[in-house]
Amino acid sequence: MEKALFARLWQELDFDDHPYPGSHSPNPQGDLKFTAQDGALIIADERISFRLGAGADGEKSIHRWTTEPQKVNEGPERLGEHRWSISPKDLGLILSAFVAVKIGPPKAIPSSKSVLQERLILGQIRNSLSPLLPDWTWHLEVDNKSDRMGWYIRAPDEWQSLFTVFAGLGWHPDKPEQKHGFILFERAPPGELDRPDEAEPNRLDALRTVALCNDQRGALSKLASEGTWAHQALPHQIDTLPGDVQLWPPSMGRWPLLVARQIDQNDPLNNSQLVADWAKEIVTALEPAISTLPAKIDGLNWK
Repeated sequence: MEKALFARLWQELDFDDHPYPGSHSPNPQGDLKFTAQDGALIIADERISFRLGAGADGEKSIHRWTTEPQKVNEGPERLGEHRWSISPKDLGLILSAFVAVKIGPPKAIPSSKSVLQERLILGQIRNSLSPLLPDWTWHLEVDNKSDRMGWYIRAPDEWQSLFTVFAGLGWHPDKPEQKHGFILFERAPPGELDRPDEAEPNRLDALRTVALCNDQRGALSKLASEGTWAHQALPHQIDTLPGDVQLWPPSMGRWPLLVARQIDQNDPLNNSQLVADWAKEIVTALEPAISTLPAKIDGLNWK
């Protein structure tokens, strides 16, 4: 049960905050240490320590244990106390019972805003996409982007790839009330590394990008209306998919290769299943491209 709880708390951690050195995997590395006292539990491996419950500091990643999902602080924050609390509705029946036995029932935080609707829609998006992305790792990001919240979903470690799918809600930074379903399929540009151990995956992803954008055989080119879409530094509209869906060629110098916005949904928090179904349709269309990522190809170039 401790291992399952560690993996669940790992999902709340932005993968940019994953400690180095060490894997991005939610499986604990080294011995898993667990203590519960004074209304809080602490669980840690050799990379990071999580606190769930009461207590101001002392751990790298701190989560409040509340009756409903609540907004704890304004953010953006990195590590320390997370912006959103964790409730029994987030952990599920079995893990919630385990936590309650160890540290007692969850508490309410007076005057804090509920984020139940946000949690529900992100949960439904995950339920819809998980079968399409087996063995990918999920990381909730609600703190450090001005135009989105949702899941960054990372390719399995054994693929040696930095490709991610972002799935959640997006908005214009100046109009956060106008939310919509939002999908990104992206990779790190050549030479841009967050950690020293990303050099080889980054090199391989540059070659994978060449293959994905190939005029005749590229899996992304199959979505385009013309094979030469990657030769122009302009967004290429995909009219066969719902919403505003664009391919962004690498010559634009941007991270995403595909950007999708659900343009017909004005109240996504109260129409969460429609958002989840739309996200599933977009990621399903990406499956041929995703299926190429495990290949550790070499020797390709743009010529």
